[in-house]
Amino acid sequence: MHLPKGLYLSPMVRGSELAMRMLAREHGNASLCYSPMLRDKDVISVHQQWKETTNKEKWKRVQIDAAGRTDSVEETAYLLIHDTCTDDTANCVVQLCGSSPESIGQATAAVLDLYANINDCVLPAGIDLNLGCPQQCASDEGFGAFLVERNPEAAISCISSMRSAIDSHCIQLMGNKPTLSAKIRLMKSFDDTLFFIRKLHKAGIDYIAIHCRLPKDKHDGGADWDTGRKIVAALESTLPVILNGGVCDYDCATSMLKQTNCHAVMIATGYLHNHRNFHPSDTCISVSELSIACEYLDYAEMYPPPSYLYIQKHLRWILRHILQPSDDFTFDKYDFSDPRVKLWTFLVRPYLRSIAQFRLFLALCVKLLHDEDRTNRIPESISSLIEDVSFKIVKEGGQTNQ
Repeated sequence: MHLPKGLYLSPMVRGSELAMRMLAREHGNASLCYSPMLRDKDVISVHQQWKETTNKEKWKRVQIDAAGRTDSVEETAYLLIHDTCTDDTANCVVQLCGSSPESIGQATAAVLDLYANINDCVLPAGIDLNLGCPQQCASDEGFGAFLVERNPEAAISCISSMRSAIDSHCIQLMGNKPTLSAKIRLMKSFDDTLFFIRKLHKAGIDYIAIHCRLPKDKHDGGADWDTGRKIVAALESTLPVILNGGVCDYDCATSMLKQTNCHAVMIATGYLHNHRNFHPSDTCISVSELSIACEYLDYAEMYPPPSYLYIQKHLRWILRHILQPSDDFTFDKYDFSDPRVKLWTFLVRPYLRSIAQFRLFLALCVKLLHDEDRTNRIPESISSLIEDVSFKIVKEGGQTNQ
């Protein structure tokens, strides 16, 4: 098994799609990237329908209803069939979630079969089981951290089922077999966490990723790197440990590696804020948030995400600091005379759907914010739009500019 060291892009719902994975590798120093989380039942449904039609064009569009909701099977189909490429596949870990060993095993086999037939027989670098999601959807459906809390033996059985599916599929194949991993959170005690990891290892994982917070903490408060360090030491050379939590830039990632001796560092919101923050300080060029947003849009144009909802999420993370400044005590997020408030609420309007509109939106930010320090080095694709842009023109998709 070859498991790269360095920095990993964490699995994120509507956050670690192909455009972000390619961006993180090429400009964010990422050595391994994860897909967004996929539900086992959706994967099985996609695989069954694909076997019946083998028509890739069927899932080229993801419909969004008036409430901003998508069909989860359509979105999963796009992520599996269209949201990948040759340069991505062998460096991508596909994350699954579920609570049934039988269903998660079927989903694992389905992922492998889809990749083998769609991606020139190139399998993903690995398949991961989400055992750490602390969100309400995980509680409602009994997966993620709630599966570990309520039925840890079922979680172990899920890993055993995935191990069997990978081994069975790859028995005739030459070359690298996809790794099997799990991503968890810290449990109530160090001993409980270590005991559970060892059971996962016995069931078949090749490495473990740990978010160094408790499920109840979600993403709040400091990450417990010290417990992460103790787990790394306790497992010694028997199982590679990837640690996650509280990493915002390259120096922070280097500190985690040195303090804990973990195999690699996994990064989520740090990459969403600024993918260029993960190069050594002496080689890192200061780039404004608007330039970071421009770069993301360039990649979203090259590697279109399943829907505009992904783009909106990324731009809100990138621009949050300038449009919703937490360090400005005079800022009032309900004051609509402030252009920052107008821009922030405008960004999530359902009529903003195209790359052209989002570029116009960035031009509008430049025009209204009057911040030369942040608007320097804006690419020509944005600067040429600034003079004539308005909220109306953005809403209409720039038709008056055409």
